[in-house]
Amino acid sequence: MGLSRLKDKATLTNVVTGLLLFILFIPNIATLLYSEDLAGFVVKQAGYLAVSLILLLLPAVFLKKKVYFIVEGILSLTFAPIEIASLYLSRMTTHFMMIDTILNTNWGEATELLLSVPSVVVVVVVVWVVYYCLLFRFIPNEKFFLRKVQRVFFVAIPITLLVGCVYFFRLTRLTNTSEKTTFLDNLEDMKDLIVIKFDKIYPFDVYLSTADVLKRNAEVRERQKRLSDFSFNITAKEDSVRETVVLVIGETARWKSFGLNGYGRNTTPLLSQDSNVVSYSHAVTLANLTSNSVPLILTRANSTNTELADMEKSVCEAFSEAGFSTSWVTAQEVTPYQERIIAACDNSFQQGKIITTEHLYDMDLLPAIDSILGIGGHSNFMVVHAMGSHFRYNQRYPEQFDKYKPSFDKSMDFTSITSENVAYLVNAYDNSILYTDYFLSSLIGKLNARCPVWSMIYLSDHGENLYDDERNVVLHGSLVVTEYEAHIPFIVAYSDGYKAKYPEKVETLIANKDKNITSEVVFHSLLDMADIRAGVIADTLCIGQNTLKSQTSTFILNGNRMPVFFEFSQLERERR
Repeated sequence: MGLSRLKDKATLTNVVTGLLLFILFIPNIATLLYSEDLAGFVVKQAGYLAVSLILLLLPAVFLKKKVYFIVEGILSLTFAPIEIASLYLSRMTTHFMMIDTILNTNWGEATELLLSVPSVVVVVVVVWVVYYCLLFRFIPNEKFFLRKVQRVFFVAIPITLLVGCVYFFRLTRLTNTSEKTTFLDNLEDMKDLIVIKFDKIYPFDVYLSTADVLKRNAEVRERQKRLSDFSFNITAKEDSVRETVVLVIGETARWKSFGLNGYGRNTTPLLSQDSNVVSYSHAVTLANLTSNSVPLILTRANSTNTELADMEKSVCEAFSEAGFSTSWVTAQEVTPYQERIIAACDNSFQQGKIITTEHLYDMDLLPAIDSILGIGGHSNFMVVHAMGSHFRYNQRYPEQFDKYKPSFDKSMDFTSITSENVAYLVNAYDNSILYTDYFLSSLIGKLNARCPVWSMIYLSDHGENLYDDERNVVLHGSLVVTEYEAHIPFIVAYSDGYKAKYPEKVETLIANKDKNITSEVVFHSLLDMADIRAGVIADTLCIGQNTLKSQTSTFILNGNRMPVFFEFSQLERERR
């Protein structure tokens, strides 16, 4: 009877051990099923499975069973939802974008996302509770493997490591070797190749991506310290006429949905009637995520030279050197990158609300804008960072702008993003564009009332996908950049006084409206529109110069911060 009980207890322990190992291996199983990197490659799947199992069991060689499961529970199970979420959202294992989003997210948005999928939250919590209950109830603190099995591991691990190093070293010799390549160079390449492979194996992908994000953030902070002595060497502009230059950075607005660009709905009735408004037909963003796009708009950096955004100051400081008073007005939450720029401005206003707050409207910025414009003295340069069409679309406009129906009521959340709800999504989105038209027109009214000579550029940080075609893509930040998130509205407006002072610039910027441009032109064009001359301004990137270059292609940073080749001919797909 005693022997039978011992056998039953041992069997139960083995069953629970197997179940706990299975729970720990769920993220790896999900990778096998959903990762695009492994899809269709049987050999790669087998290799991934084998290496993942070895890495999962390796600590068990050195740790007792209970300690092993406690350690794995903390270091692996805790982060499993991140891996599964990444696979669900992008069909990729955890990567830079995922961790960067988590570390820089707004807790209000994060909470909203979690509450929108309560069943997922419940499942995660239940799995955690079951795991630890089984662990502390049924797992004894004994050796995980018999001594014979441990000996096999001790022999197999060095052999596997040696074979792997020889294979990867041979691979680097075949692919990365030239006459000037040394043995040490090959070893470095081998190390990088191994890291790349580990970067796709859970949980190492989470750790390596986190380290990458933290390293980059530290580098950004260090570079910003170096900017204290940086100068564009711009001579202050001497002009008796006070001017105002405004940059409005929109949010998630796409070119196709603007009525003045030929959209079937008249979503821009006010801007369309303004003869001093020029809409560019082929403007493309350099990044499809706000965090990547805004630094490229504000500086001379571009998608193939992103480091310049951290090595040089922004267009705000350039205007400051030119003798302009500078201001920053925002409805968005401020990033660490923007904080440095705002600190250097003469005036600033922040909405002080989180993105998920209901009734967060861009029109609420107008009193602060009007107040800043009323300050006498120097010429003004102002950045307005609007909320635009940031998800949730229906909370970006008041009830009187709910023109296109059926649209969402206050129940709109992340669970609403389905192809079945495409009509609701499009209607709510178009209503937000209608409100953007009202906001921009109202801003123009304030400028006309306060500033005889003014000019303005409005562009969006990126566009948006709305289940537009057979690809069934929605939102933005995709790894394969679509024309709907690449093609952005780029609108120039000016006063009659500006037109009288700079008739040639106005004539030229109108003539240039059908050229292919990117958001890289903003820095140069703003300074040129204010007739500021400096060596840092490229005439080929100024919309007010007839030397403006019309591009055939560019590179756009995707959601993973990788430059993706984009041809302007792709924009024709929108017109089909």
